[in-house]
Amino acid sequence: MKASIPRTTTSAESSAALRQLFGWIEARYGGLPMDTGSAAEVITADSLQPTDLSRLFRHDATAIHIPQFYPTEAAAAFGKSLAKEAQRGNGMNWKVSTSRGLESSDVTTMGEHVPYNVATASNDTEAYFDGVRREFQQRRRKHSSVMPTLWPLDHLRLELDEAWTQGAGLARESQGQKRPFGGGLPRVMMGPTRWRKGFVHVDEMGPLNPHQGLFSANIYLQLPSDSSDRKQRALEIWPLGIRNRWDWYRNALLLSGLSSQDPEMQVMLRAKMGEPKSVDVEPGDLVLICTQRPHAAVGFQQGTRVSLQCFLQYDGPDKRLLIDT
Repeated sequence: MKASIPRTTTSAESSAALRQLFGWIEARYGGLPMDTGSAAEVITADSLQPTDLSRLFRHDATAIHIPQFYPTEAAAAFGKSLAKEAQRGNGMNWKVSTSRGLESSDVTTMGEHVPYNVATASNDTEAYFDGVRREFQQRRRKHSSVMPTLWPLDHLRLELDEAWTQGAGLARESQGQKRPFGGGLPRVMMGPTRWRKGFVHVDEMGPLNPHQGLFSANIYLQLPSDSSDRKQRALEIWPLGIRNRWDWYRNALLLSGLSSQDPEMQVMLRAKMGEPKSVDVEPGDLVLICTQRPHAAVGFQQGTRVSLQCFLQYDGPDKRLLIDT
């Protein structure tokens, strides 16, 4: 009698079994915890303050909004210049994974280098660091025949360094030449956007941790409307309070939609998470958020939105705030 050979479980079968398990857990124990009170607040302030930053970093606030962080007219001038640059085809549109394969996203990134995660995926970090130096030099060139204008991301870096108790600065390589990472890149969205309401997503998966986290800062330069004196809704953020692994696991199937450009999952996410906190901005406004909370850049039919974005890595109240892109 021949001995039977154990059947090997395929990765597809393992994945299906895991989804079935998470489906059972979600059906029995699921339910999204949403923050309320101070943790759900969008702080509006005249300038960056240590207490406000501390609240955001420990997740006792959902966002910080600084109106007119950068002079409105100067911001609009930068935005107009970058929009023209994008319209000439000088930007890079990063493909996103969908059920139909790779498709164009709503965002075009401008600048002399790709984001670091793209550079590492293509094993081209040398080109990244070379591009970082060119990007800094290009953005600091004179924008006026009378005097140079401080690049908004440099202005942000200075203000963060002064406001945060342990200071802030560019992240650097941990070994080797200790070269600096990028300090932020322009982002351009041209209408009509692919997502009418905006694509709900997170930039980093995982429970909120009061001792560390990934945050982003956006300085808005141009809005889809030509009117620079009227605020427009640009960002939605949901005060989702996933603060431990159990909260994550018991909603794993639903939360997996935050990394998938799937229309049905987008509808489901919006239905389950309820009304978001919305942020209305004008050129020159600064908005800081935790990228682990679901958020969406609001879609539009006509016009162009231009912003500058960088990421902030928080590693605790006694650590320097690290900036990169």
